[in-house]
Amino acid sequence: MAFDNLFRTGAIGDLTLRNRVVKSPNTTATCNPDGTVSRRTVNHYRRLGEGGPGLVMVEYTYVDDDASKSIHGQPGASRQDHVPGLGWLADEVRSTGAAIGLQLVHAGRQRFLGTSPMKSASSSSWDVAEMQFGVVPAPMTVEEIAGVVRSFGEAAARAYMARFDLVEIHAGHGYMITNFLSPHTNDRTDDYGGSFENRARILLEIVDSVRAHVPRSFPLSVRLSVTDYEPDGIMLEETVQLCRLLEQHGVDVIHASGGHHALQQWEVSSWYMPRQPHRWGWEKIKSAVSIPVIASGSLITPEIADEILGSSSADFVSLGRALLADPDWTNKAREGRQLEIVPCIRCNDGCLERGLDQKRSVGCTVNPEVAEEGRFPIGTAQVRKRVAVAGGGPAGLRAAAALHDRGHTVVLFEPGELGGALNHAVGSTVKQDLAGLRDHLVHEVTRRGIEVRPVAADAAGVTEGFDEVVVATGAPQRSFGGPVAEAALVLGPGDISDRREDLVGRRVVVVGGGFQGCESALRLAELPGTTVVVLESGERMMRGDEVKYDVLVLPSRLAEVGVEVRTGCEVVAVEDKGVRVRRADGAEEGVEADAVVLALGREPSPRSLAAEVRKAGLPVTSIGSAVAPGRVYDALHTAYFAARLI
Repeated sequence: MAFDNLFRTGAIGDLTLRNRVVKSPNTTATCNPDGTVSRRTVNHYRRLGEGGPGLVMVEYTYVDDDASKSIHGQPGASRQDHVPGLGWLADEVRSTGAAIGLQLVHAGRQRFLGTSPMKSASSSSWDVAEMQFGVVPAPMTVEEIAGVVRSFGEAAARAYMARFDLVEIHAGHGYMITNFLSPHTNDRTDDYGGSFENRARILLEIVDSVRAHVPRSFPLSVRLSVTDYEPDGIMLEETVQLCRLLEQHGVDVIHASGGHHALQQWEVSSWYMPRQPHRWGWEKIKSAVSIPVIASGSLITPEIADEILGSSSADFVSLGRALLADPDWTNKAREGRQLEIVPCIRCNDGCLERGLDQKRSVGCTVNPEVAEEGRFPIGTAQVRKRVAVAGGGPAGLRAAAALHDRGHTVVLFEPGELGGALNHAVGSTVKQDLAGLRDHLVHEVTRRGIEVRPVAADAAGVTEGFDEVVVATGAPQRSFGGPVAEAALVLGPGDISDRREDLVGRRVVVVGGGFQGCESALRLAELPGTTVVVLESGERMMRGDEVKYDVLVLPSRLAEVGVEVRTGCEVVAVEDKGVRVRRADGAEEGVEADAVVLALGREPSPRSLAAEVRKAGLPVTSIGSAVAPGRVYDALHTAYFAARLI
């Protein structure tokens, strides 16, 4: 498949781009504390440029030294001291053939430094940030607004001096400008509040300020949310009207996204959300303006991105996390190597949960090299070995490919279907991202010609004729402690895909309200006519080590798709036609079901195989859930870093 639409040249104002792929401005938090770029920043963005996109957008950059900085490690354009580093960054990226843009921002109420001042349209606070930092935004005075408007223009001039190809105003995702645009966060009664014209005033003044500070030939983009998805927030009709005004004021392109931090499932959509969720909005904008529109939001695959362009839904496609997952996404798509693309699984684990939210730099579940480009290459082993890998799940597959690339001869032992725990995702719309990862990992082993032995690994098999062993046998499903009737249809989470036809139109009880139970319930809810009930012994769902973005949203997502959830219900027995539960008050009752899914999580893996290999005198390394039950991040990262040392 050629994906010809992706690789047509395109124009934004006077700027011609080599293709229609835009790297969206994800936060990396790799800059120095004073806002100057670091070698890590430059290496990261240069690597993105080498991957082949037409335009690389650099993450949101603060415009003043008062209240516009949002997060640690953020780049600045507030002073002349920032220009040399920005120029270094621009030159390095442009040397790859990609154009480079700089996004400018004021944090508004989304200031995550834990310090004052926090300034916004009004005192409307995001409760999560207020609870975490104890800081409430102060409404900006008219004089402060004028200062911020001027600062945006001066920051744009610095971007121009640094030889960026384009500058972008961030007017979406819940930052300061959005705080003015949205009635949800703007209760002002002066010229910057109330009517649409008043709420849009600050953005139009910022656009005019930028236009006054840079040549007209210097392209100007505005990124905005088609809506913030708040019931009392930004309506699409107003966004369309705003885009018409932006065009009249000299904006060259609209970069359309959606959501804000308080509804982050729309801003940084997770695996359980639809792909391209904002399409309904950007298409309305495109039909209303004559300047190009950049589509953004969970585009993920070349097939989706190419279809958007081919159907004239948008003029460019913007990919954020997808290019963190694989910076070579564009080159691989151009060469028809789409199965070689490392897919973003929209888990928000590496980039947010274990990255930025921990005050670290950005990371990635499926790409351990993000923000450390060039630091941890696979390399070539000095001594070539014959290595046995026990287990064909995500950890085993990733390790096998990496070991092969180091020059070792690899034999993979897997008695079942390659993919391991990822196979449960096959055939499910809600898990399509994870199914894509499974297909990729299997393809990487297959295309390398790695020998796969369809037998279970034992000590004799993995020691005879091998120099070293990697154990990637995963972790077993936690067993149910109560009685189970012989006649009952009892399944594990991994059985749902294979038994879908048996579950259509049935009543299914899911035992367990952790992550495994929730995702099982979502997969079951896709089946026509299937009724799903989740039973959780505790007083709340998802009490374990889950990604907090799942914890915040999954329970409401279950309600949206009609899944019934009962907490305080301990399942004590599986009966012929249902389960018996003990409520918090000690009373017992029966819950009818045609099938029961036991989603109780995983328990620690037995260490017997590793111990036997070690006893036989061979070096052995355990990875993934063979070490401890974990998430995809743990499987892929332990596999990658272990393979580098063999």
